[in-house]
Amino acid sequence: PLSNNFPMSLVTVQLFAESLCPDCINYAQTSLAPAMSALSPIISLEVYPYGNAEETLNADGSYSFDCQHGDNECIANLYEACAIEHFTKPDNSNVPQWYPFFECMESSNYNLNRYGPYNTSVAIGCSEDAGLDWETISSCAEGSEGNELMHSIALATPNHTYVPWVVINGETVPDSGSGYPSGNLTDLVCEAYGGEFEGC
Repeated sequence: PLSNNFPMSLVTVQLFAESLCPDCINYAQTSLAPAMSALSPIISLEVYPYGNAEETLNADGSYSFDCQHGDNECIANLYEACAIEHFTKPDNSNVPQWYPFFECMESSNYNLNRYGPYNTSVAIGCSEDAGLDWETISSCAEGSEGNELMHSIALATPNHTYVPWVVINGETVPDSGSGYPSGNLTDLVCEAYGGEFEGC
């Protein structure tokens, strides 16, 4: 029966982050990745790559974005957003198709390089590793679709005092005291799930 494979009620985890932020990269690698590895069948994951960016409406109706860690962060945010938008299908473990791309982008050493032209080879390599069509991601990111998508993510990003900002089933994860989400994400998801699951 279906209920043995998939739980009745998934735990919604929302991560509001930005692609080149050291704390966000750390959270993606040390909190989100282990949680997804152990608990993906019970997690409905939403990632919003915007964080502390600011947008300005242009005369032509498009938006310009100013990202905390510079233009390269804006570019990487766009690639992540376009992958998330276009490759939604979950695998047999309920991992969304875009997630390995996001995890790869956030694990890249290049992410700590914020200067000089953006090195597209990282995003292309991550798309190939994740089995995503790069043309789909790049055409989204370079066109009006990506611009409108980033605007919608800006609107969806709640008021926050730091990033990464994490919301579980509508409840913001409290501050640890140092502008970083408290607790262990795996434990928090298990607590929110409330049922029996082998990863808990």
